Amino acid sequence: MARVLILGGGFGGLAAAHELRTAHPDLEVTLVSTSDHFYMGFAKLWDLAGSRPLAEGTRSLSALDGRGVRFVQADITAIDGASRAVETTAGRIEADAVLVALGAGPSPAHRAMLDSDGAFDLYDGRELPGMHEALDAVGEGRVLVSILGGPFKCPPAPFEAALLVDERLRRRGVRDTVQVAISTPQPITLPVAGPDASRYVAGFLDGRDIELFSESPVKAVDGRDRQVTFGDGRTVDYQVLLGVPAASPPPVVADSDLADSSGWIEPDRHTLATRLDGVYAVGDCTNVPNAIGALPKAGVFAAAQGQVAARNIAADLLGTERAAFDGHGFCFLEVPGDKVAYVEGDFYAEPRPDVTLTEVDEEQFRAKQAYERERLAAWLG
Repeated sequence: MARVLILGGGFGGLAAAHELRTAHPDLEVTLVSTSDHFYMGFAKLWDLAGSRPLAEGTRSLSALDGRGVRFVQADITAIDGASRAVETTAGRIEADAVLVALGAGPSPAHRAMLDSDGAFDLYDGRELPGMHEALDAVGEGRVLVSILGGPFKCPPAPFEAALLVDERLRRRGVRDTVQVAISTPQPITLPVAGPDASRYVAGFLDGRDIELFSESPVKAVDGRDRQVTFGDGRTVDYQVLLGVPAASPPPVVADSDLADSSGWIEPDRHTLATRLDGVYAVGDCTNVPNAIGALPKAGVFAAAQGQVAARNIAADLLGTERAAFDGHGFCFLEVPGDKVAYVEGDFYAEPRPDVTLTEVDEEQFRAKQAYERERLAAWLG
């Protein structure tokens, strides 16, 4: 029986495991993950907003064992792409095909910046209790959501967070004495979605009196004085800082024979095959060029890529039909009031991605809830 090894238990890994198990039960599939659980990134924002605890959207990866996928919880210490093998804290695992879907971590430099008084990593679910405590205590000054640099994961999320924080402070009755602001190193809010979508987001921020600092990469964070210094020398005070670190490739990926000099893996953008036979890569651990830079680092892209990579792995091993990722993707841009705008388009289009944005409504919010519910049920039960 041919063996498939999936590295990573996020969107890409789980979508690939589901595709292989349901379509090709004659393959032996093993998934290795450091974490023992999975949740979708936007579930953290629902927790931050106080609308639903993160635990309600969390599932155990051990459920894979009951679905015909061997789950190994272990740290991956080395990847040997040429041999299609990995070293883990649970031992060496070899396979006939490997899918790398290990995501991305925070930039070490930015992670160090956030080890400051009043500062939190917005994307780290483990820091949610501290964020709740800080937001419940603040009564004056500024809450700053700050994109520290790029590339960063899930482009809409920081702007959603700023809007949700604004709503939370309004419910507490302290919004008149607490400013809310967001900073970004980019010239517009959502370059990946284009100028129209960016103006749309900026309009929402302006309508809620949320100050926007564009073209403002962060140079330093001073926890003692609660101050952020931007690259041009400007400073902004904060009482609570919710930082978004730039994404960084996992060291085990950067040190492997799959990565280029940047530390990222650059697979074929249609097949997701790497330069090594039988090895594929998807999701945030990759760099996939497009007309304006690179494909966004977002779970929906990782999931779509995971399905394509799984089909191509099956084609390699079983002679079934091949597949291609066409660059289409979507995301849900959530605003207060349980409303969502739907962003969708061709992110491979030339001379720039062809992306549309709907008006916000409650129906799209229900679609977002259904997206989570249906995939959690399909992937993990």
